[in-house]
Amino acid sequence: MSTAPPPQIGSIADRLAADRLGVMGLLHFSLTAATPLTVIAGVTVTGWAMTGQIGIPVAFAAIGAVLVLFSIGYTTMARHISNAGAFYAFAAKGVSPSAGVGASLVALVAYTALSIGLYGLLGVATTPLLESWFGWDVQWWIPAGVLWLLVAVLGTRAVDLNSRFLAVLLSLEMAIIVVFSFSNLGSPSEAGYTVEALDPTLLFTSISGALLVLGFLGMVGVEMPTVYAEETKNPRKTVRIATVLAICILAVFYTLASWSITVAVGTEGLVEAAREMDIGLFFFLIEEQMGATVATAAEVLLVTSVVAAAISFHNTVSRYAFALGREHVLPASLGRTSARTGAPLRSSLLQSAIVLIVLVIYAAAGLDPMEELFYLFGTSGGFGVLVLVTVASAAVMAFFARDRRGETAWSTRWAPALATVLLGAVTVMAIVAFGDLLGTPAGSPLPTAILLVYLAVAVVGVVWGLILRGSKPELYRRIGSGPQAVIGEPEDEPEPVGDRS
Repeated sequence: MSTAPPPQIGSIADRLAADRLGVMGLLHFSLTAATPLTVIAGVTVTGWAMTGQIGIPVAFAAIGAVLVLFSIGYTTMARHISNAGAFYAFAAKGVSPSAGVGASLVALVAYTALSIGLYGLLGVATTPLLESWFGWDVQWWIPAGVLWLLVAVLGTRAVDLNSRFLAVLLSLEMAIIVVFSFSNLGSPSEAGYTVEALDPTLLFTSISGALLVLGFLGMVGVEMPTVYAEETKNPRKTVRIATVLAICILAVFYTLASWSITVAVGTEGLVEAAREMDIGLFFFLIEEQMGATVATAAEVLLVTSVVAAAISFHNTVSRYAFALGREHVLPASLGRTSARTGAPLRSSLLQSAIVLIVLVIYAAAGLDPMEELFYLFGTSGGFGVLVLVTVASAAVMAFFARDRRGETAWSTRWAPALATVLLGAVTVMAIVAFGDLLGTPAGSPLPTAILLVYLAVAVVGVVWGLILRGSKPELYRRIGSGPQAVIGEPEDEPEPVGDRS
């Protein structure tokens, strides 16, 4: 007797648009999410000021090396799993479906925090330009609201449109970093050239965990090619190439640019200058070496950098929510896409609503957009992604321990094992130095509160997964399967041979 095919979660209404992105498209999303200009102008300088350590350049190099190692197993597993909820799917298929649900909720919180934090920086970076150009004295939340509207609209559009828009912004952003770096190296301080900030021993101090998390924060985004695997051309090749390229490009750019600042300022006065001028140190060096016009152009590019990153993170969060809705782990309505653009429409609108609520609360309460929005949400989100990367690395080992699927032992066992050990060590160091990372005074409950939020979110996810295992075992079994997932059993299930009475 013929049977009807089981209902697929990947009907036209809940499939992402396929074959839209190549290697360059994936690179655009990865690199813009990493916000290179924001990292150099903001994260790096703020990191020197808050930690009092000069070792951020070597931290970038070290984290880059660890992530290249991580990418070997990560992209190997990506060949066998194509899911918009990347870390979610890896944890589900590598460890267990309930672990996958826990990882998915952590991912939603972490990437949402990263996304929200950017609006504070954009408001602060834009208001001086508006006052200088037009004489408008506006509150930070006004330009932040304009950005929110732009991101909300683009989030409902086709993914390749977003990619083309990001490509223009990214090209300008990377160009200014290259020019800035070589200008610094051509204008050394009285101390001359020094490689002190590249000394590996700087990573073995009591607060090295804070340095390494700042280094990792600059690299957040390199994991994103797997998020868009369903929308790529030949994902088995493009995802790996884009991931490795993104890591190498960012590691080289960040290490060179941050080291060039130590050359231009001098390591002796670097921390003091960072504390006095904060983000202004970056623009001061540009103006001193290349003039006010170039400095103004750099300020504009910082704004566009944040805009590009906000678009990229918005797309990431909406695709995680889409993946969970498609598999009915979250409300199924989130797993629907626009028939016209292929974008995860409802997930995107939900993400926009959450961001708007937070912005309204911050504006109404008069909270500081830099310290209490950008830095707090950004560093907290970066830590969450670090935890996810560590879990994903362990999941790769577990996934291939059952079946190597024709892959090499290096890609499935040794590289993931080394990466997991190193990432685990960085995570532990980050937890120990979390207060130093946030810049909170001794005894502040904030670091502990943030860590407990992540723990609670993970536990809630695991418990929900276990509830699904008991109440909907077939749904539970398919968690993390993405477009290949099946909800429900065929109406006419044939009897197995030997079961007839």
